[in-house]
Amino acid sequence: MADNRSGPVRHAKRGASRSGPTTHWTIDDVASRAGVSKGTVSNVLNGKVHVASATKARVDAAIAELGYRPAESARSLTARKRPADFDRRLDPSQARLTTVGYVSVDFTAALDRLPHREERRLASTIHKSIGGPAANVAAIAAGIGEPYAVAASLITAIGVDQDSDWAAAELSRRHVDLIVPPDRREGRINRALVLVEGDGRRTIVYEPSRLGGVDVDRFLDAVDPAGLTWCLHFEGYQLPAQAALLPKARARGFITSMQVTGLPADWLRRHRDEVFSRFDIVTLHRESLDHLDLGDSAAAGIARLAEQAMEATGHWPSVVVVTLGNDGAAAVTANGAVFRAPAIPVAVVDTTGAGDSFVGGFLAAWLNGCGAEESIRLACAAGSLQVTRFGAQEVRPDAETLRRHAGLAGYAPQAAATDPKSA
Repeated sequence: MADNRSGPVRHAKRGASRSGPTTHWTIDDVASRAGVSKGTVSNVLNGKVHVASATKARVDAAIAELGYRPAESARSLTARKRPADFDRRLDPSQARLTTVGYVSVDFTAALDRLPHREERRLASTIHKSIGGPAANVAAIAAGIGEPYAVAASLITAIGVDQDSDWAAAELSRRHVDLIVPPDRREGRINRALVLVEGDGRRTIVYEPSRLGGVDVDRFLDAVDPAGLTWCLHFEGYQLPAQAALLPKARARGFITSMQVTGLPADWLRRHRDEVFSRFDIVTLHRESLDHLDLGDSAAAGIARLAEQAMEATGHWPSVVVVTLGNDGAAAVTANGAVFRAPAIPVAVVDTTGAGDSFVGGFLAAWLNGCGAEESIRLACAAGSLQVTRFGAQEVRPDAETLRRHAGLAGYAPQAAATDPKSA
């Protein structure tokens, strides 16, 4: 991932002679090195107040030069104090993305192969990271920036344990606001074991949730998206429990989006009409085409989706996206047009977050007025880059990096596709 930290860096007025691996730099040192106030550094770190891009670049450069890392205890305390609601001071012209789902703490073990019964295997590394489809989508979308900038938030449930505070602090550092009513914090955050083999394939073992439900209804009562581009995105795990709220979300004025990750195949099959009639953006994968009886091949299924879009007499999604793994992705718009994009060639390390990164990249582009072709090209780049590192959101590419890998240098954005039946 390209490092986008740049800009002039002023020399620190004090403490500049300190160096070495044992140095404990403070927020005051960062402020002095960047030539800004301590409060400005704090605003850059917590992402709650808008900071001018040039000023933020100086702070980021100072942080990188010093190797400054906020104290874990301080970050945890900040996470406990953070308000549960979204930031009302955000630019009203900026697109917003609120995802719905659980956050997990993932422990990823890198193995040459899975162990046999009664066998012990040595992992080359065991990596702790944040997981959960909705959290991953929000983090990737939040990190891309102009011209695809979105204000990202996550409706979730977290616990009162140290891992919950760590995850909240990490997501805040990645510019994702948590929407968690204070009275709903209980238990401990979900944990998952991810076993990654030498070829990048992964096996995930997760535990039943020990948390309360994700409270979307309270959010819908509290906010007014009128006049805003505001997308409410559901991960598949949450959809069966939250589907009844979709009419309310649409009536409030939200753009509704879903991804199939975690959605039981039988639920998708039984509620097919509900999915296509209540969502504006639907993200499926190759296997979903079989679950929906859309054909005996991906090509046939995509062609059938295009036919159904043109035949629909009621609401149909503005875009239906189908991820195809190594074959890239396809997007079918409401007028039946089909756009395809390839995956980019990369060395595969861990495939865990590929689909979520794809969705985050796609939504960031689509919500900023890009058409289906540009959106899936950027999304394919985001998904492909994610598999080059361990962890589901450890590669958070910026817009320049995505455009370069997607071959979009000098590429003129299209107008976003609209649903001609609802225009």
